[in-house]
Formats: sequence, C-alpha cells, structure tokens
Amino acid sequence: DIARARRSRARDRKLSRPTSTREQKLIHERSPSAHREALVVVMTDAPFTPGEDVLLELTNRIQAEIASFLRDKEPDATDLPEVTRSKDLGKADFTVQWSRFCAARKANPVAYVAELATGLQAKIAADPSSAGLITRCEGVGPYLNLFVDRARVFKLTMDAVAASGETYGHTNAAGGKRCIIEHTSSNPNAPLHIGNLRNVIIGAHLAKLQAACGYDVKQAFYVNDLGAQIGLTALAYSRVYDKIKPYMKIDHWIGAMYAVMNTCQELQTVGVDPGAVEDACKEGKDAVAKLMEASLASAGGDEKKTKGIAEYFDIYQDLRERFEKMMVVMLEDVRKIENIKVEAGKLNLAYERQEEWAIKIFRKMVCDCLTGVQTTLSTYGVQHDQFDYESELGWEGSNDKVLAIMRNSDYFVPQTQKNDKGVPQGAYLDMSSFIADQGLKTGKGGYQKEYPPLYVLRPDGSTLYTYRDIVYSFKKASRSDLILNIICSEQELAQQKVSLGMMMMNPEMKGRQYHLSYDLVKLTTGKMSGRRGRYLLADDLYDELKTVITEKMRKKYEDKGEVMSAEEFDAVTHEVSTAAMKYALLSVSCLTQINFDIAKITDFEDASAPFILYNSTRVASVVRKFEAKVSEGKLPELPPLAEVDASKLDDDKEWLILMEYVLPFASMIREAGHAKLPEPPQLPQYGCHKVCDFLNTMVRQLSGYYGPQGVRILPTDSQLETGWDGVAATHARVHLCKAFKQVIDNGLRLLMIEPLERM
Repeated sequence: DIARARRSRARDRKLSRPTSTREQKLIHERSPSAHREALVVVMTDAPFTPGEDVLLELTNRIQAEIASFLRDKEPDATDLPEVTRSKDLGKADFTVQWSRFCAARKANPVAYVAELATGLQAKIAADPSSAGLITRCEGVGPYLNLFVDRARVFKLTMDAVAASGETYGHTNAAGGKRCIIEHTSSNPNAPLHIGNLRNVIIGAHLAKLQAACGYDVKQAFYVNDLGAQIGLTALAYSRVYDKIKPYMKIDHWIGAMYAVMNTCQELQTVGVDPGAVEDACKEGKDAVAKLMEASLASAGGDEKKTKGIAEYFDIYQDLRERFEKMMVVMLEDVRKIENIKVEAGKLNLAYERQEEWAIKIFRKMVCDCLTGVQTTLSTYGVQHDQFDYESELGWEGSNDKVLAIMRNSDYFVPQTQKNDKGVPQGAYLDMSSFIADQGLKTGKGGYQKEYPPLYVLRPDGSTLYTYRDIVYSFKKASRSDLILNIICSEQELAQQKVSLGMMMMNPEMKGRQYHLSYDLVKLTTGKMSGRRGRYLLADDLYDELKTVITEKMRKKYEDKGEVMSAEEFDAVTHEVSTAAMKYALLSVSCLTQINFDIAKITDFEDASAPFILYNSTRVASVVRKFEAKVSEGKLPELPPLAEVDASKLDDDKEWLILMEYVLPFASMIREAGHAKLPEPPQLPQYGCHKVCDFLNTMVRQLSGYYGPQGVRILPTDSQLETGWDGVAATHARVHLCKAFKQVIDNGLRLLMIEPLERM
C-alpha cells in the first residue's frame, strides 16, 4: 500500500511538472488531452531522480503513459494495475495484469485487454514522433505485454548510474529512521573465533544495507565486563601482567590466560592443588599419573569429582603443551591463592562497587583484549560506532532506576530465601501471566504456551545478566527508533524474553527491538573449546586463507607472465582473502548452518568472492584496453554520455543484464535491508544473503556477455586495419561496461569488500 501510494504521488507530481517555459506555453495552447500527452513526453526523457529506485520510477512512467491513454475511458480510475518486469524478456519487456481491475468493473479481462492493446498500439502508430517509452503492445489473455524504447531506457539508466556513482542503488526508503545494530559483543577475555566472526560480518553487512536504504545506523558493541569469567581472567592478568611480557597477540594471550585460570579453579573445586599438578608436570608423565591416581582415590567414589579430576588433568596438560612459558610464571603466583573462585568474586564485587584499584585491573585487561579484537575487526574492515560497558549501567544508576520501575509491576515476583519448595529463589517477571492478560497470541506464530519466567535477580538481590540486558535495551531505545541485535540461534528465547520484558514495563516498546539470529559454523575437524583455549580463531583463519589465495594468485600471474609489485600483490591478496571469508559467511541465509571449507571459498571458478572480484576486474580490463587503443591513436576518445548513440546497444544479452541487474539493484537492496516489521514475537526477514546471490548471478551473465561467444565490444587490430565502422557501438558499450562495473562495485561495498581494478 505504501509503495502504491508513493507511486501515485510520484506520478501526480511528475504529471504536473512541465520542465520549461516553452513547454508550459505549448501545453496551455493545447487541449486537456494534448496537455496530458505533452506531459508524458516531457516526463519520458527526464533524468531519473537521484536517490530513488530507478526501476520503480521507470515503471511509474510506463504506467503514466497507459493512464494518459485510459483517462477518457476511465476518468475516475485510481486502481490501475502495476507495471512489472516481464519474467520472459523474449515475450515482452514489461507486463500488466488486468484481472483484478476488470473484476471490480465486471468486465471481461481478455476482451478489455484486447481492446486496450489495439487502441494503445493505434495511438503509437498514429504519431510515432510523440511516442513515449512504450513502442509496442500486445494483449495476451488478461496480460498487456509491453515493449519499450530500449535506447531511451539504456540512456536513462546509464545516466543515472554515472550521476549517482558509489551511491547508485541507495534510496531513502527508511526516511532517516534511527537504528542501532548491536553485533559482535564477544566476551572481552578471548579472541574472536569463527562463530563470533559470523556475528560480526552479518551485523556489519546489515548496517551497510540499512544505510543504503536511508536509515541512520549506528553499530554498537556491548562490552560484557562483568561476571565470573571476566573476574577470573582479570585476577590472572593482575598477577602476571608485570612478570612476563606477552609473546603472542594480546587477545590470544588473555584468552589463553583465562583457559589456564579456569582450569586451576576447576581443579581446586574437585580437591586438587593446581601447584601440585604443575610440579608433577615438571617431573614427567609418571609423576602426573601418580598424582592423578591419588586424587581419584581421595574422591571416594564421588562420580562428579572423579569425572572432573580426569577431565581437568587432561585439559591442564593440553594447555601446558601450548602455553608452558606462560603457565610456569602464572603458577608461581596462582598456587598461593587458597580459593581462586572466592578471590575472583571479591575482585568482581570491588569492580561493581567502583573501587578504583579494581577498576584499574579490570579496565586494563578488558581494554587490552578489545585492542586485539579491534585489530581483527579492522582486518575485515569492520568498525563499531560505540562501545557500551555493562559495568557502567550500574555505575550511572540505570540499573537502580529500571529496577525501581520493575518492582512496581504487577508481574514482578520478589526474591525469597525460601519458596514453596523450601529453597532460595531469585526475583522474576511472570511472563506467562502478562501474555495471558494482554491477550497476546500463543502457539504457532505466537509466544510459546506455558511461557517460562524471566529471572532478573539472584536470591541475594544481585542482578542477573538478563536483567542488565533489559536495562541496556532501554538505553539503546532512548537513542534510536529501532534496535536489532545479532545473536546465535541458541539465544532466541533469551532475546525474546528481553523484548517482552521491555514491553511489559513500557507498552511503547512493542516492536522497538528485534533480533536476527544465525546458526552455528560447523568445523570439518575438531571442536572449539574456551576451557581448553582451542578455537578456530578469526586471525588464524585469515592467515590460512591468505596463504591459499597467495599461492593461487602467484601461479596465475606466472602462467600469464604478468608482473605486479610486491606491495600491490600483498594488498590484492589481503582484499581477496578477507572477501572470501565475508562471502562465505553471507552467501547463505542466516539460519543455515555453515560447513566451513577453505578450498571451496577460495575457488576462482565457483560461486565465491574471488570469482566475483575476478569478473569485476575483467570489466575494468575492457575499459583499460579501450583507453590503451585511444592512447595509441587507434580509436577516438570516449565521448560524454550525452553524445552516445544508445540505439547501438542492440544485443539481447546486454538488455537482459540491464533489466535483471542494473535496473532492479535498488529494489534488491531494499528487499534485503528494509524488512517489514511484524507483530512480535514474529521477526523481520532480512536477506543478508541476497547481495551475494545477486552478484554471483550477475557476473555469470556478464562473463557470457563479453566472453568468446558474447558481444564484440572492442575491435581487434586486424579489424582496425581493414576499417572499423563500429566506433559508435564501441563507445556505447564501454559506457555500458562502466555502468555494469559500478553496480558490481557498489554491491561489493555492501559486503565490505573493496573492489579491485586488477587481479
């Protein structure tokens, strides 16, 4: 309905807009019918409006021509059917389906369309010089098939692409609506792994899509600097920081430290002294086996302890094989900590209370880790606009303010040391009663029946992370019109609870926060484990990708005898490597599990970023070869677009690419990034895979266009020697190639991939 209204307003605006004094004078001298026809002709060749969807504007103009013809017959019609691209360009360029229109008038659609086609075609034939975009029409059942002046459409579209440049395809569909996209938000005590990276790339890509749709977008990183894991890591970091210099990337260093400290804590939990394990490791395998045997005996048959002893002895030895230098220094201090869990808890509490000494320890560790994480993000071209610290929600008083409001809710159930089962219970929000009282939909398409409560406080009154998520969500809502959180599918219910809790406290929050969930990345071998310090790290993955890409590209250069400077070669292989990763993580729908295969994502011949980049540079190569022939004096210089004869673009292949890719580019972006916001708990359907699909199919069509069986764009030297009469066609096609490359490049930039000129 919105689109239809926009088209109607646009049509009315354009139909009432003569473009010159001469035209105004001419129009006033004509009859009302001639007035309308003159306006249509004026509108036909007017440049497309910058920042608008050119396909929508083109179909509006075609529809206006039909409306102009029909006004005498249907003077009060406000429900003219839409003009759409034909699915088969061999049968028509555009088509209009008239069944519903005719049903409302109790008319036979076949007869109506036949009469309309005959009359419209007669009008076109009677005065070809004043014809608009439509050059021919046919009635086929209830469909009016339309053929347009292709030269005019080519010219209008190439002008629009050239005028907009890097913003071609961008629109103001969202009207400046403020949106915060929270993504990444990894724990600040470990490096980014492949799972985190999928979150990063989806969030950053969606931000690009939304900005191209007219949103005012901010990318937020929620720094989870509270909790047991962070306190444990900060304790280790504070004891070791000034005793050993990091010998690996800082976030990797901190991640390893967490894995070691967590293992030491777990050993203490099952009654084993970490210092004794370290001493045994120094002595050798027999000493470790002896200590383990004694530890198992002391467990007294306790199944949980026995399992823990076996597991953490194994993890400790695994970690020591990789981080021995660090662990030797760490254990000198850690062995002196009587109860690691208690000490970490004290440090956490001091940090929450804003004690200066604790803030220095936490912030040093957290910021050092984030520095390493940002280096990884920069490798992939991702930059957040804001970092929001969880701890500051308490320090600034937001936690207390929201809790005061929450306690007044009819659905707040306070914490107790003894519930009806005789055990301590934290405070919670009774979500099930709220859903029932509000009459919210349950079951299919709605909230689950018997909805679980949302716990917000522990029995001792301290806040849970779920509660702090609600507070942070209100903070984001105060700075935006829409919030989108990128989360793993395992967090679906937790995210839904947060949004429901916001709505419970403030009905205006309904539909203000949604989430976009993604499935896991599956590894072909091994498993990730934070406890063991084992991840498929984003940094390691980049190194592996770059090694493979470098080998492949070096071989291609050697085979072709081409030379590139070492600096340029490194820059190109870097861009291709990160592009391969981005494409792999975005080329399937978010809820599709990814089976990671390096060989496939670095394939230059298959659907991949290298494949798209390679074909993009082939288009650039066509333009470079033309410019070389110009510099050699073999061809005249490229004239401005205004002087190009677009009628020379007469091959069906180039028309197909224009109709299927160049014209609908903005529509594709809007479908991917400007989703309809549904009634909660339904979620908006963003198409984060659509740009990859679009570019992959477009470059495949392009390779057929200028390939061996395609269109001759540039003359051969022998053709030039014998006399080349295709200069006008060459000029038109070089301009068209520039338009094609601009669309590909703009699509690549939406994927955070920088286009290349050579590859």
